Parts: sequence; structure tokens; C-alpha cells
Amino acid sequence: MKRLSYLAVIAAAGMFLASCQPEVIEGGVAGASVSPEQVQSAFVIDGQFADAACTTPQSDGNFIKYHTSPAVTVQISQYKPDGSANILATGASGVFNITPKRGNPSQQQFVVTAINPDASQVSFTSNVNVYVPSELAPEYKLLLGDGVKSWMWDWTNAQATCWGNAGNSGAGAAFTARNVDGHWWGVNTPEQLLDQLAHSGGVATGAESSDAYMTFDEDMNITSYGVGGTKINASTYEIKDYDGSRASGWEVGKLVTTTPTVLFPFSINEGGKNVSEFDLMYLDANYMTLVYTKGNGAGSWGEITFWKFKNKSGYSDALCGGSSRNWKWDITNAQGTCWGNAGNSGAGAAFTPGYVDGHWWGVATPEELLDQLAHSGGVVTGAESSDAYMTFNEDGSVFAVGADGSPIGRGSWEVSDFDASRPSGWELGKLKVDGGGILFPYSINEGGVEVHEFDLMYIDADNMTLVYTKGNGAGSWGEITFWKFVSE
Repeated sequence: MKRLSYLAVIAAAGMFLASCQPEVIEGGVAGASVSPEQVQSAFVIDGQFADAACTTPQSDGNFIKYHTSPAVTVQISQYKPDGSANILATGASGVFNITPKRGNPSQQQFVVTAINPDASQVSFTSNVNVYVPSELAPEYKLLLGDGVKSWMWDWTNAQATCWGNAGNSGAGAAFTARNVDGHWWGVNTPEQLLDQLAHSGGVATGAESSDAYMTFDEDMNITSYGVGGTKINASTYEIKDYDGSRASGWEVGKLVTTTPTVLFPFSINEGGKNVSEFDLMYLDANYMTLVYTKGNGAGSWGEITFWKFKNKSGYSDALCGGSSRNWKWDITNAQGTCWGNAGNSGAGAAFTPGYVDGHWWGVATPEELLDQLAHSGGVVTGAESSDAYMTFNEDGSVFAVGADGSPIGRGSWEVSDFDASRPSGWELGKLKVDGGGILFPYSINEGGVEVHEFDLMYIDADNMTLVYTKGNGAGSWGEITFWKFVSE
């Protein structure tokens, strides 16, 4: 090996030291601040369109394309009534969407904001004329009904589970109203979730109850509630990429919440992992199924989590399902009666699915009504059968059919003064029937008095309880008549 001379080593060291001297690189200079007028001058709307891709121009289109010249990064927002900002877009150019809910003015205000180098904000306000839908989009019509709807756990389905796991079969179309394809396991009641807190990180949220529900509204708010209406969480939501034809072969869309607000929003066997984006596997006016795949692809049979919910408060959707729906006598409830009498307890909230508060007596089957014809004025109507049913139609008509398919009665229906919060403490609203249509519509112990206006005491996707008070006031314990029905 050839040795380097002493001078060579020193020279090499000098070169090394010289190479490590820092080099000063001149940077840019912070830009000058801009005024609101300058931002407004730079902001240019390129056009309005009917679609997000901006391929179909429309003079009042809800999709607005913009750019800034000279380029300025801006944020475009609308402000909600509570003062919070709904950010529509951010960037020097892009597209933002303004779609007002029904009944709002077509002239919509928005705010454009820029941030100066000193962190100060400058903004200006502008207006745009956009299309105001007269109807909700199909997916929101199902979710919201007339604009706001509450959803509760559905544990009375054929699989008898409301939250659990399944294998990803890849067969999205096999998810029907109350069926999870590839179903493995689930809790039979929401209360059983209290035994499954390992999946929530050990936290009881309040959603572990048959009384828990979540409310969606047209302002894109979702709020979840536990026992006694105690608020659990609130955020905003959106349905993305909805396709009722299920072209993907799996989901019909995505339900996305800004924070985990869906009841018990935990992925199974992941120790408390929250879910905010769900595959929407099934949705109609009364039933909804959500899935989180945990990243397991369609057809992989990897584990997925499911949630099943049903309509709690949309009376029109419950009655007629968005079109036409049948209701029959409820002969499987815990009290074991479908028509009879009770005392007016005044406790409307104590009327739960298939349960009449203050219950005294009733027939166990519709066939037993044949022994109670003194209440119908001696008339056999055809409603005295487990096969009898009523059909409610969206057009406001209702008709009753007997066991042999022959018509019993026909009329029109209307629900008035409906309020899910039950402000009077008694009924949810009034079901008024002009003409026939209600099975065995007779007040008890009044010798054939036919009822045409009922107190609607309970209704959800599966259950309906009607009452006629005979004029006996709430809390009087005077005799009332009840009817219990279930949907087919």
C-alpha cells in the first residue's frame, strides 16, 4: 500500500474542511398582503354546471367552477345559522357545490377568504343563483322521508341480530331488507352489546339499548341518542356515490360521518376502532344495513362488521313504505292481545312496540273477536281472522281485506299533529280515517260505535298501536280501546 505524504494528508484535510463550509442560499421574499378588493378582483367564476365534472353547463347549476388570476389560494364557505362554517372548496382554482335544501331561496350567499403572510384573513361576500330541488334526491328521500327521520336498532329480523360479523361474500344483491349475506354472529338485542365492550375499547356509549336511536335531517346533521333521549354524539353526514342499481356488485353507496356518530360505531374484533365511513348495503324507507369491511375485499370471505337499523319516526314511510304497505293483527306481542281495553294511564311514552300501558284485557287472536260481536253491533266484518289485513297507500287511500280476500272497507287516511317527541305526553298524533279501512274499528263496550279518529300511540317500521279514549282524559284511568298491528 502506498503511503500518503504528510503534506498530502494536510491538503486533503483542508479540502474536506473547505467542503463543509455552509453555503447561504437566498430564499424568496414573503409576498405582499392583499386586500379584500384584490381578492375579489382575482376571483373569477368560469361557469355553472349540472355535474361535478363540469361537462354540462347550466345557468343555475349547483356546481360552480372558479379560478383566481393572479393565483391566490382561497377558501370558499357558507355559514350555517349557528355561525359555523361549511367549507365548500380550498385552492387557487377548483369547483364548489351549492345545493340548497328545499324551500330555500335560489340566491345563495358564499364567502371567499384568503390568508395573508402575517396570518391575517381577508374576505369578501358574493351571491350566486342556483337550482333549488323540489324533491330530495332518491337516497335522501329514503333516509329522511319528509326531511327528518330517526332510525333505531333492528333486532327483530329473521337473523335476530342487529350488530355483529359476517364473511365478505361479495354478493351485495344478497343483502335484502333485513338479511346480511354471509352472516356469522351477532347480538340479539342492543342490550347484549354491554357484554361486547371489548369491541368498543371498554367504553359503554349509551347506544347499548333498545331505546337508542339516531336522527338524520335535511341539513346533513346526524345526532345519536341513548336511554331517555340522552345525546351521545352529533356530527354531519353525507351519502356518497349512491347507485341504487348496485353496479359495483357490492354496496349501493357510502354513508360518511365527520365523526363517529352512528350507534355503536365500532369495528368488530379491533379493540375499539371507530368507523366513520360505511358501505351502504341496503336502504329503503324502513330498513338500512351498513357494513365496514375492515379492508377485506369483496368475495374474500374476510371478516366484516354489520349494523342493522329500522325506521323509528317516519310515520308515512312506516304506514305505506313509500308506495303501498300491508298491516295485519299483532298476535305475537308480550301482552298476548291484539284488541281490547285498558285504563288511560296518561303515560304515552310507556306505549312501546306491542305494549299497551294500563292494559286490562284483550283477545289473544283475531278469531276470538267472533265471541265479541256485541262490540260490533252483532256484525261479522271479516276482520275476525289472523289472515285479515289493511293496505295503506301513499296516495292517502286505505282498504281492509278479509281472510278470503274479499274487501271489508275502503277509505282515506291522514295523520295530523304528528310529533315524535310526544309533547302532550300522550299520543304521537292522530290517525284519521274517512270511511272504512281499519280492521274491526269498534270502540269496546259501546255496542257498535265505529271509530274514525285514533290516537296514534306507537309506530315504527314494524309496529303500530292505536287507541280510542272514548273521551276519557289522559291520566283518568277511564276505559280506552286499543288495536295492535304489525307490518307484513
